[in-house]
Amino acid sequence: MFIFPQILDLIKNVSTTLPPDVQEALHHARKTEEKNNTASNIALDIINKNVDISAFENVPMCQDTGFPTFFVSYNPRIHANHIDEEYISDQIKKAVTIATKNGILRPNAVDSLTGKNSGTNVGDEYPKIVFEKNFDLALHEIQVKLILKGGGSENVSDQFTLPTQTDFGRASRDIEGVKKAVLQIIKNAEGKGCAPGILGIHIGGDRGTGYDKAKKNLFTPLFAKNENKILEKLETEILEEANQLNIGPMGFGGKSTILSCSISASHRLPASFFVTVIYNCWALRRGEIIINIQSGEVQKSNKYQRDKENTNNNTTNNIDFSNAKKLHFPITSEDVKKLKFGDIVLLSGKIYTGRDVLHHAVVEENLELPINISGSAIYHCGPIMKQNENGEWYAHSAGPTTSIREEPYQTAFIEKTGIKAVIGKGNMGDKTLAGLRKNNAVYLHAIGGAATIYAKSITKVHNVHFLEEFGMPEALWEIEVSDFPVRVTMM
Repeated sequence: MFIFPQILDLIKNVSTTLPPDVQEALHHARKTEEKNNTASNIALDIINKNVDISAFENVPMCQDTGFPTFFVSYNPRIHANHIDEEYISDQIKKAVTIATKNGILRPNAVDSLTGKNSGTNVGDEYPKIVFEKNFDLALHEIQVKLILKGGGSENVSDQFTLPTQTDFGRASRDIEGVKKAVLQIIKNAEGKGCAPGILGIHIGGDRGTGYDKAKKNLFTPLFAKNENKILEKLETEILEEANQLNIGPMGFGGKSTILSCSISASHRLPASFFVTVIYNCWALRRGEIIINIQSGEVQKSNKYQRDKENTNNNTTNNIDFSNAKKLHFPITSEDVKKLKFGDIVLLSGKIYTGRDVLHHAVVEENLELPINISGSAIYHCGPIMKQNENGEWYAHSAGPTTSIREEPYQTAFIEKTGIKAVIGKGNMGDKTLAGLRKNNAVYLHAIGGAATIYAKSITKVHNVHFLEEFGMPEALWEIEVSDFPVRVTMM
């Protein structure tokens, strides 16, 4: 049995293409939004364009390729000598390593004790590989499912214990209470989870079971009806009521807060009533294959087709930026004062990436930056960068990360560096708002997951700092951008 090439192909497909049911839901969301909802419409236009380009060009649609989770199934009736779980795990890890080297996956595996990035996406319990029994498979088959779930949506996933108090009233230990708990988690996520979201939900079980079952529900086709009539009704009500919250795409307002939810339930302890929600961003990257372990042939695959005719490499083609303002870095306080809340802005000039490690180092450890970034912008982004044949870096996939993580540091970072803009995803908090106003700076909201569009807006990578110390996602990258689309949401 030799399954490394097949697994590598699965990883490529899942990272670069969106399943048809998710694409259909996104197109429906675009039709649902009001014509005058400029921000939400532009967000959905960029998302749909990003999906097309990433699939055609084989580029990760989001730079955060997440925590790779593999579910490997085989028929337990097969003789043990024919299934070697350790060998299969090694083949998966080999495929993950090569995919990371080739820029299909971003190096995300960080040692929790040392903070060191392995650089390969392989580490202790990383990637996650779950072996399961499946009596429906033939004796010569194994099924491999993969989901790539990014950190932003992972961080807004949650679990409530009923009864509890919510903004929608008391959530008791009943179906109505479950709905209130789910709506509260959706409300808490706002734009931080790259709405419109897709939810996997589990009712009952213990804590661990709840998370495992909820994540597996993300493999359910978005338009499939639940076999349980009670849960089917609950799914319909959650979808309808969530989309009345006016959170909308990226939190910009609108009718498309979530695209779908899939719910399961299991028995529980009398003392415990858990409601677990696994929130996935719009970029639900999942796929599966069935491999003949005798021949190595892929007998079934949900590999999605790439349609060249519907893809145009012009990133702003068919997206209405006619009312957008233009901003070229470096900028001054006077430039900031000309902006107003809700403006769509196209950015140009030199900006810099920086995330959790850099912010902590500058603020808490008094790290002196090797360059002057005053008057420019810090972009909350952990990009996938590649090198050409001349050793020059270029942006392969470079969308925004969730900015609220930098809330403890942002004001001090602005004051220490002199930046005039923060670019990120999902609104930040009161401390940052006060810091922006005090320092005449602005927060610019980019479109989460639109990593291909933003990579194309990066015309040059000038330099990189702290690459060895911090790893690719956390390094300080000096980048040149042109017509980089954002929205003013805090100032």
